[in-house]
Formats: sequence, C-alpha cells, structure tokens
Amino acid sequence: MPQTGTLIVRAFTSQAQLPVSGATVIISSREEDGRRKVFSIQTTDESGGTKPFELEAPDEALGQGPGQAAPFSNYSLVVEHPEYFLATFEQLQVFPGIETVQNVPLVPLPQPSTGGNFTDPVVVTPQPL
Repeated sequence: MPQTGTLIVRAFTSQAQLPVSGATVIISSREEDGRRKVFSIQTTDESGGTKPFELEAPDEALGQGPGQAAPFSNYSLVVEHPEYFLATFEQLQVFPGIETVQNVPLVPLPQPSTGGNFTDPVVVTPQPL
C-alpha cells in the first residue's frame, strides 16, 4: 500500500541564502505515457518557503532488501520567478514518512543596460514653437 512523504521547497538567492518570495513552484512527475502529472503549484512566502505538500511514496517495507524496488518516489520540480533564471530539478526523491526540504538557489537575471552614463547630464533638445 502506498504511503506518503512530505516535500517543502525553500527558494533563496546569494551565498547568504536570502529568501525569495513570490516564486512559483511546480511539483510534477512523468507518467508512463511521457506526459506530466502536476501535483502542486504554490508560491513561496516571505521566508522563501512553500507549505508542506504530501506526495505518494512506496511502502517502505518494499525497499528493504537488495534487488527490490527503490524505497522512494521520483518527482520533478520547477521554480520560476521573473527576476531569476528558471531552476529545474529531476528525480527529486521523496521517501515515505520523511519530510524532505529541497533548497533551491536562484540566480538573478542580468539587469538591462540603460545605455547611458548617469554621470553625464541629459541635454534636452529645444521644442519647436
């Protein structure tokens, strides 16, 4: 009989692990026919975390010996935010009865160049009268 494990995602940026709020987190798995099954779409809170989400995992007794099925289920994770590069994870392991915390380091997108030097004055052309 399948059991469940819990997944929490924590999105952050920089070595100081500053939390990223407002990131969209999508948890899915690949079905046998190749299509994706989406289990959860959440948004990170002010601490960069999601609410715990229960996911199906195999019965832990089935994976106790050599040659038996893996004692975990595989899931995919996508984390996106308009100010950061997309982060994707495949084969994220969820074990029965275990709370898994997946840390997601987000890399900021480069800031667009304004093309000008802010130290130079802006010259306003005269308006035709």
